[in-house]
Amino acid sequence: MIDMPIPVRAIDSDAHGQAPSGLPEAALMVLAQEVILRLARWAQEAASRRAALSPSVACDIDALCDALTGIDPGAAKVIIMDAHERGASHEELCLYHIGEAARRLGELWDEDRLSYHGMAVAAGRILHLLKDLRDLAPPFDPRGTRSALFATVPGEMHVLGVTMAADLFREDGWEIDLKLDKSEAELSDLVQRGGYAIVGLSASSLDRVRALARVVVELRLISPKILIFVGGYIAKLEPDIAIRVGADGAAWEMERCKGQLEHMHEQLPEIMGYS
Repeated sequence: MIDMPIPVRAIDSDAHGQAPSGLPEAALMVLAQEVILRLARWAQEAASRRAALSPSVACDIDALCDALTGIDPGAAKVIIMDAHERGASHEELCLYHIGEAARRLGELWDEDRLSYHGMAVAAGRILHLLKDLRDLAPPFDPRGTRSALFATVPGEMHVLGVTMAADLFREDGWEIDLKLDKSEAELSDLVQRGGYAIVGLSASSLDRVRALARVVVELRLISPKILIFVGGYIAKLEPDIAIRVGADGAAWEMERCKGQLEHMHEQLPEIMGYS
């Protein structure tokens, strides 16, 4: 499987490849590049707040880069969990390990030493590592009601569907905050201040994959325990969009959207660590 082309391997939970159902190769590569480059920029922006990496951590980064692009889909998680057992916090794992590895991979990409294939595999594994680490994140105290933030991804011009969805969920007793035309930074600030445990992101077309990937990565970093749902026409065009971007669920039809968000709400006690 390691020699299969990107459209077959795509970006999935174990990087062993599934035939793509909707995302063309170009969109998959845009998604992969955005994940790597967003994390690389995040690590670079945080450089002024951190001390220089110790030789032992630097060695781990080299191994982590190899694991993120190698044959064994579980190797990267083993390295991350070993670092955690040696005392690394959730923030340190994201900053000193995953973010730093993405920065290194970004350099390799710029130097033409990382292939499209390696970029796609690494991005898929990073997205799922960020989800896997939610159990290690600090406690989070969400709102006590059936509530969610519904938002369009940056640049999305189609707002009627998500507006109607917000109204229908409110009729079912949900407390829905609807935000349209917000940037990644604005959405991150809203999630941090709002205590949202569930965030629904709406996108209408495959050209919004880049924006969707940026938002998912950003929210995973600033609020690791939240559950992210993808709705809008993109979920019809690409039924596996949740897998591709590392979200927790996706749907196009309203009844399936309602069912998935109800299920997410039921999962909150276990994920958030309260009873």
